[in-house]
Amino acid sequence: MRRTLPIAIAALLISILACNLPGGQAGTEADALMTLVAQTITAAAPSPTAQPAATASATSTSTQPAAATAANTSVPCNLASFVTDVTIPDNTGLDLNQAFTKTWRLKNVGSCGWTSGYQVVFDSGDQMGGPASQQLTNGTVAPGQTIDLSVDLHAPGSAGTYKGNWKLREPGGVIFGLSTGPFWVQIKAKAAVVGLPSWPLTKNGASGPEVAALQHLLKAHGEDLTVDGAFGPITKSKVQHFQGLNGLVQDGIVGPLTWAKLIIQVQQGNNGQAVRALQQLLNEKYGYGLALDGDFGPATSTAVKDFQDDHDLAVDGIVGPNTWQSLIGS
Repeated sequence: MRRTLPIAIAALLISILACNLPGGQAGTEADALMTLVAQTITAAAPSPTAQPAATASATSTSTQPAAATAANTSVPCNLASFVTDVTIPDNTGLDLNQAFTKTWRLKNVGSCGWTSGYQVVFDSGDQMGGPASQQLTNGTVAPGQTIDLSVDLHAPGSAGTYKGNWKLREPGGVIFGLSTGPFWVQIKAKAAVVGLPSWPLTKNGASGPEVAALQHLLKAHGEDLTVDGAFGPITKSKVQHFQGLNGLVQDGIVGPLTWAKLIIQVQQGNNGQAVRALQQLLNEKYGYGLALDGDFGPATSTAVKDFQDDHDLAVDGIVGPNTWQSLIGS
């Protein structure tokens, strides 16, 4: 409706003016008038409604998650981890030139099994008469399994602290160890104490604290028997079984070689049957009033140091071969 009114008015004006204009001017003025009418119609036409410009949102409503960074969780083929020192803990005191066997317990934490083609190899430090390499196993140590690995060594001929580093080698020649590097053996070689008592010959019919200590030590090595301080047929059979397992003559007599295999180095923080053997000897032979609880705590450590001082031993609180020999042989 708003558009038809201006158009009607314009048409009326054209009709009036066309009738009244002189002939010479009619064409020119009519053209001008038509132009004017066209402008009027254009001006009167409604303008299209302007569309608002799209405004970008400051926060996207559909966010693409960032690509996750993949963690490197791949397990290497060959890798070991240290579980424990089965024998000869760090800084064990040994006599000069003394033969000993170092045993580590290692775990296969790689993805490949260790087969008979794997070897133990000397890496660096003090070799202490050990082999350059030796076979690791006759079977297979699967991932997740443990193995007790032993190397025969000798303490050097000069006093001091010695450390040898060892690794493993796979059949292709690649050498590997723990995630932190090699595993090792560390000892303190020292001159033998002059005047150590002889190991006693303990056999069927004997009794006393030495026999009780013997029975505790047999239990520490897995033998099943009662600790009663009396060396009878059962104790003899357990001694013979132990001797057989350790390559000794199975005569049932506990002499220097059998005692040397039976004793276990202990120190503060240890517990078990070997500590009970120690406590029983200190109590019954030397008058210490320790609890026979198998716990090597501060009281037992103090008693050991006092005993070592009285017997001209190194006062370190560690019950090694010399301290055991002095305890049992005196």
